[in-house]
This record gives sequence, structure tokens and C-alpha cells, in this order.
Amino acid sequence: MDREYDLFEIFPDGSALWRNTIRGHEEAIKQLREFSTKTENEVRLMHLPTQTLIAAMNTPADGTPTDSTPKN
Repeated sequence: MDREYDLFEIFPDGSALWRNTIRGHEEAIKQLREFSTKTENEVRLMHLPTQTLIAAMNTPADGTPTDSTPKN
């Protein structure tokens, strides 16, 4: 059974906007990469049931994620 992952856009003020739920790890990574090319904001892929950050793109230059954890 494929897990579901949630894609979030993180704005400079730390607020998060849910963008999509994606089924399957490979498809989720693909959509994260595609969405990251359409925004300059940080984008995160999360597995919400475990509150696990799977991947992040467009992170700040110093490599630290913005201070926001998307909540369901």
C-alpha cells in the first residue's frame, strides 16, 4: 500500500499553505521537484501521520528551513 504525502509551500513569514496530497513516494518526489521550479518559496513534502519531513527544496541559502511545521 502506497503512503500519502502532503506538499506544502512555506512563505518567508513562516506561514504554510497546503498544495496537494500525493500517493506514492516516487510520485511525491516528482511533484515536489516540479512544484519547486514554479515558486521561489521553500516547498516541503511531509508524511503527516508521523509528522516526518520527507524532503524540502528551495530552502534558504544557509540551508536552515524556515521556522514552520505544517499542521493537519
